[in-house]
Amino acid sequence: MAELLAAWPDAEVVMLELLDPAVAPACTATPEKIVTPLIRVVRTGGSDDGITDSPVVEVTCIGATRTESWALSEQCRQVILASPNTVVGGALIDAASTFTPPQQIPDPDLDKRSVTTNFVLAWRRPRS
Repeated sequence: MAELLAAWPDAEVVMLELLDPAVAPACTATPEKIVTPLIRVVRTGGSDDGITDSPVVEVTCIGATRTESWALSEQCRQVILASPNTVVGGALIDAASTFTPPQQIPDPDLDKRSVTTNFVLAWRRPRS
């Protein structure tokens, strides 16, 4: 019987560990009551070739003002793009790049502002 491969690290857990608390509190689901600043991370796609997992991760930065949201987005970008050659959340990160640049999105709570960026990362499974 073939040996089972270790599971890929959970992309959302990796991103939570990378960004929270280094940048700001981070979550995978927006809480009912938002306290800013807040970062929400969600895996939205990607692929793997059996050796490397390449998740696409949406990072939404929520701030009390437009300025705060954009500054938080830039902090996240700097941390994510500096992550290659590190081990985070059980993933050996080989590459990180911007997939979709930052864009301000309408927010139902007009007292808050959100900026969303999509990143693609590449990492390998942890060794058994």
